[in-house]
Amino acid sequence: MTDGKPSRRGVKRIALVAALLAAPPAAAQTAPVTPPAAPETIDPGRLALAGRIVRVLVPDGVYLRLMRDRFPAMMDAMMANMDTAIPGGRDRARTADPAFDERMRIMARVMSEEMGPLMSRMEPSLRTGMARALARRFTTQQLTDLAAFYATPSGTAFGEQFLSLFVDPDIMGEMMKMTPTMMQEMPRIMKKVEAATAHLPPPPQPKGETE
Repeated sequence: MTDGKPSRRGVKRIALVAALLAAPPAAAQTAPVTPPAAPETIDPGRLALAGRIVRVLVPDGVYLRLMRDRFPAMMDAMMANMDTAIPGGRDRARTADPAFDERMRIMARVMSEEMGPLMSRMEPSLRTGMARALARRFTTQQLTDLAAFYATPSGTAFGEQFLSLFVDPDIMGEMMKMTPTMMQEMPRIMKKVEAATAHLPPPPQPKGETE
């Protein structure tokens, strides 16, 4: 932070958290990435079934509500767990920036207000991608069973909460507890990365300002 303004790194971190809300749950991201199938390779019946499921999992306006109702609380939970992730981290941040807490609250509010409409525009594309992915990964019978479940009151209730589960303070708190272990392991992992890429030329230096 310089001359009373939030650092670019701080802004980018909050923007990253907001952007992660648009991504599939982390567990799903661990699956191997495969090239998207061509439209004609997906059975229309399976795609239709998948579309019914996705309409429950990603209802209209879900991201607007998520950013409005959940993002500020999620940021509060992250700040509350900051000292768990980095012992004394919040105290150091406050020493460097006396307005740290208020600055973070304002940034979270503005990000929630601005990112909600932006993410809402992404919903149709997300539904299309999710429907295609489901249609490729599951059989007709499996999709029929899933569609039947999501048509029930319990299935609908679960679907409405599906995305918000992954920014729930309880889940975020448990994830934050793993941060010290991840930070401890990162130097070892980066040494392996360096060794594995030692035969490559150095990466180009980024142009423009440095952080």
